[in-house]
Amino acid sequence: MRHWSFETGFGYGNLVLREAEIPSPGPREVLLEMRAAALNFRDLVVLRGQHGRRVQPPLIPLSDGVGVVVETGPGVTDLKPGDRVAPCFFQNWEGGPPPEDLEAGRLGGPLDGALATHRVFPARGVLRVPDHLSDAEAATLPCAGVTAWSALCGARPVRPGETVLILGSGGVALMAILLARAAGAETIVTTSSPERAAKISALGADHVIDRSARPDWAAEARRLTGGRGVDRVLELGGAATLGQSIRATRTGGQIILIGNVTGNTAELFLPAILTRQLALRAVTVGSKEQFAALTRAIDRHMLRPVVATRHAFDAAPDAYRALEAGEAFGNLCIDIADRG
Repeated sequence: MRHWSFETGFGYGNLVLREAEIPSPGPREVLLEMRAAALNFRDLVVLRGQHGRRVQPPLIPLSDGVGVVVETGPGVTDLKPGDRVAPCFFQNWEGGPPPEDLEAGRLGGPLDGALATHRVFPARGVLRVPDHLSDAEAATLPCAGVTAWSALCGARPVRPGETVLILGSGGVALMAILLARAAGAETIVTTSSPERAAKISALGADHVIDRSARPDWAAEARRLTGGRGVDRVLELGGAATLGQSIRATRTGGQIILIGNVTGNTAELFLPAILTRQLALRAVTVGSKEQFAALTRAIDRHMLRPVVATRHAFDAAPDAYRALEAGEAFGNLCIDIADRG
């Protein structure tokens, strides 16, 4: 097999392409021939060596991918060769509350990830993906897709007529637009340019706020809701955006904390939260059970994740550079098998 690996450290200089023997599945394991992988902001954090002491080289990167079962180990009864599956982001969270050792089960650090031609996974750690999706589209589901689903359909599921404010136009945000629309919610989306605003509108968002033209986007969100405020915010920004997210939320509404791309430490005006009884809750991807619910929704509504660009397996570092540049609209994917 061929695989990319951070060898003795992190950074582009330590990301190397290696060859090894194709592994064999053990009891209750499956061998996948990987077809595609997808990148998330977290993968940049790993590249920069900023993901904490648990994530150490040598490491095969990327949590998100899709492959085809080519061999099953003893005791596997619910999967067969030819099944197209995606590994779950958390290999140790099947359902219910997250386990105490949740962080130990992440693919792409500390566990080896998807950027390889072949990988062995526990059979309980993979899930079939919808047939109508391309390999690249299906590869985006384990992290970005499940995160959007958990934010909208986890605790206090979104209801028809609810107004959802979604920050940005990354993979999670774009999937959230599709899921919120399918649930009958009204969507308000913030973005950074008129060009992106046009693309988000074409995707079906009800309202788009161009932050370059309206830096006080919280006030605009309140105006769009008749001064009431939104029911729920998908807070993908972090420290620099949380204050405005709070101002944009109605009394009794909720803010789902997902990302921290603008910083880790936020200063909050507590009366704005306490007196209006706002709920702040965090989402970190989700369980296999939530992944399965997402695939059912995607299948029923024939949803398709937005793929921006696809990169060749041998040029995987180019995908990282494209993600760093921040110019793509949609998910950045890597073709592991031939596109044909």
